[in-house]
Amino acid sequence: MPTVRKLPDTTTLRRLRTQGWTQRQIADTYGATESAVWKALQRAGYIEPQVTYKEILPWDIAEAHKATAVMERFRSIVKQRKGTALRADEEVLLTRWLKDLEANELVVAYHPEAPANSASSKGGFYYVPKTADDDWIIRRPTPH
Repeated sequence: MPTVRKLPDTTTLRRLRTQGWTQRQIADTYGATESAVWKALQRAGYIEPQVTYKEILPWDIAEAHKATAVMERFRSIVKQRKGTALRADEEVLLTRWLKDLEANELVVAYHPEAPANSASSKGGFYYVPKTADDDWIIRRPTPH
C-alpha cells in the first residue's frame, strides 16, 4: 500500500515559501518534518538563497575562530533571519549578548591575529567602542 502524501503539490509548496512561510511552518501545517519539506522543495528544483553568517559578517573568518561564542551568536542571528526558531538557551544567550553590547556601547571587530580577549578566548573577535560610522553591531574593516 503506498504511503499517504502529507505535503501539498510543489506549486503550493513554492507559493508558500514565496509568501514567507518557513519550512517549520509548512511542516507543522501539513504534519510533516522540516526535512521532508526541504527534500520536497529540493526534488521540485526549488533553490532558496541560503543565508549564512557570510551574509552579515564582512570578514574572512579563520578556521580557529569559527567555533567561538561570538560566532555562535552570529549563527543565531542568521537562524532568526531565516525564520527558524531558536532553542530557549540560544535565545537567552543572544538576547543577553545584544543587550550587553548596547548597554556598553560596543561593537564587534575582527582581525585573525587578535589575541585572546574578553570577546573570545581564542582571539580574532574583539569589542571596540561604538562610533557613528559603525554598522549595526559590527565594525567594518577599513579599506586599504
